[in-house]
Amino acid sequence: MNHEANQEILELLIRRQVELNSLLEITRAINNNYSIEALFQMTELILKNQLRVGKLRVFSRGTAGQWDQPTSFGVHPVGAEQETEFVNILSEYQQVTFLNSIDSKILEEFKLLIPVEYNSQIFGYVLIGDYDASNVEQVNIDVKLIQTIINIIIVATENRRLLEERIQNERFQRDMALAVEVQSMLFPKRLPDNDLISMSARYIPQQNIGGDYYDFLELNDEEFIFCIADVSGKGMSAALLMANFQASLRALAFQKMPLDSLLSTANKAIYNLTSGDRHITLFLGLYNFKTRKLTYVNAGHNPTLLISSKEVKELKAGTTMIGVFDELPFINVGTEVLDNDSFLFNYTDGLVELDHDHADLFSEKDLVSFLFEHQHLKPELINKALMEKINNLMGVESQDDDITLLSFKIY
Repeated sequence: MNHEANQEILELLIRRQVELNSLLEITRAINNNYSIEALFQMTELILKNQLRVGKLRVFSRGTAGQWDQPTSFGVHPVGAEQETEFVNILSEYQQVTFLNSIDSKILEEFKLLIPVEYNSQIFGYVLIGDYDASNVEQVNIDVKLIQTIINIIIVATENRRLLEERIQNERFQRDMALAVEVQSMLFPKRLPDNDLISMSARYIPQQNIGGDYYDFLELNDEEFIFCIADVSGKGMSAALLMANFQASLRALAFQKMPLDSLLSTANKAIYNLTSGDRHITLFLGLYNFKTRKLTYVNAGHNPTLLISSKEVKELKAGTTMIGVFDELPFINVGTEVLDNDSFLFNYTDGLVELDHDHADLFSEKDLVSFLFEHQHLKPELINKALMEKINNLMGVESQDDDITLLSFKIY
């Protein structure tokens, strides 16, 4: 073997070692959690110094399908419109292509187009210019190196995205579990069931956590306040606003102020918190066992149904929903004297607005008929039978909105 052949083999071995070192450096940088920008900067150095590339553009596709240009050198910057033009042209190519014979002005400064695959899909394109492509064997070696490096970076980017997504999801699940636990603590632990009153409630959130609310506050031996409310929106933000409202209501209730004053004060607190961007509908009632008098305010909520053996009466007196205005425009306080075995049924609108596909299956008229037919039962059994009926109507589908029931009988 002559000296020249030995020299070629030596040069080839050295180049292979350099290429291997390049891959090892990229892999080490990924393991050390280098930024994606730093990885592409290393790639630039490899292509410039080892492969003698003078011009480069790299385009990569994100998981959402959008394309960007994470790195380039030796070329003029391009705007979003030109990037789109590049990608539209490049998407026609599925394999390594020499560009000498390609009739495209935008590609004329490049010699080589290299697609990069990931999971059998093209996730990147590399354009190379000012590069000696005369040695086909060497070009093939360089192409494999470039594809490998860009592929490693794309895989690293995707793995980091998936890891971040998993971390965010786990954090969200922990926060949600905590929020559900906290929200459950806001509802009354026990509802009365004795010779004077029997009360029952159901809360079925559309998500794990919702914006519906009910409460029962025993003020003294003769009086109690009850409330059912629906906060606009869903999820965490609605639950947080509900918690703020509950805190305000409980603090104000034990000050024994009239219902109109209580609601006006609560409205200001909610308005100051949300600046009118959120609202709450609610029904707030005060009952006195001794006088059998119910005093109430309906703030834009579904009317509570007062059911006796002879009729069903809707309790509508009140005001607008709270949180919309700094000052409520009016407040009308309603009163009723309850007979023995009077039944009050409070609910949120999710009960009669199931979803788009089932909207006509259970109306307010159907609700009144159901309650009038079942009024002889205890509230717990009425609520149970009602939800069984709703579940049968819905089948396996879930409702669009939270459903909350608060019902009680006065003896």
